[in-house]
Amino acid sequence: TWWSWGTETLSNIIREAADHDNISAVILDVDSGGGAVDAIFPMIDVINYSKTKMPVIGLADTAASAAYYSISACDLVIASNDISSEFGSIGVMVSFADVRPYWEEMGIKFHTIYAPESDHKNLPFETALKGDYKLMKELVLSPLAKKFQSDVRKYRNGKVDITQKGILNGKMYYANDAIKYGLADELGNLDYAIKQANALASKR
Repeated sequence: TWWSWGTETLSNIIREAADHDNISAVILDVDSGGGAVDAIFPMIDVINYSKTKMPVIGLADTAASAAYYSISACDLVIASNDISSEFGSIGVMVSFADVRPYWEEMGIKFHTIYAPESDHKNLPFETALKGDYKLMKELVLSPLAKKFQSDVRKYRNGKVDITQKGILNGKMYYANDAIKYGLADELGNLDYAIKQANALASKR
C-alpha cells in the first residue's frame, strides 16, 4: 500500500517515470515536515537523474527540513497555496531519550565497554548522555547543517536571499515570503504545475 512506501521505493518509481518514453515531466507533490537525514540522498539522487531527461517540479503545501532539502533540487518549486504553504526549516537536530535512570530504579545496571583501540567510537553520543553536547554539535550536527546550507544555495542557484535572518538557520516561511526570499519560485495549484511542466518540457 502507498502509505508504507519508503524513500527507496519512491525514488525507484520516480526513476522509472524519468526513463519512460511517454512521460515528459515529473511533478513531486510534497506535504512533509521532514524526516531522517538518510532519506535525503535517494531523493536528491533521483531528482538530479530525472532532470537530465525531463523537467522536475516540486509542488508543496509544506516542505520543511529534509523535505525542503529534497525539493530544493527541483527545476521549479511551486507553493500550492497562499494560506498554509510553508517552506524552510533548513537545519539539523537530534533528540533521544535516556531511559537508563528508570531501569536503574528497577535494579537494572548498564555496562558499556569499549576496546582500548576504540576510544573515539560513539564518543559524541556517550558524552551527550553525560550532558555534554559539544562533540555532538561539532562532529555530528554541524557538518550536516553546513552541507544542507551549501546544497540549498547550490540547487537554488543563488536565488535564496541569504541576508534574510534565519533563512539558512531553521526559520519557516509562508508561501509569499518563501517566494520573496527565494525558497520557492511561484504560487499555483496542481493544474498550474502541470502547465508549467508542459511549458518546460516543450523547451527541451
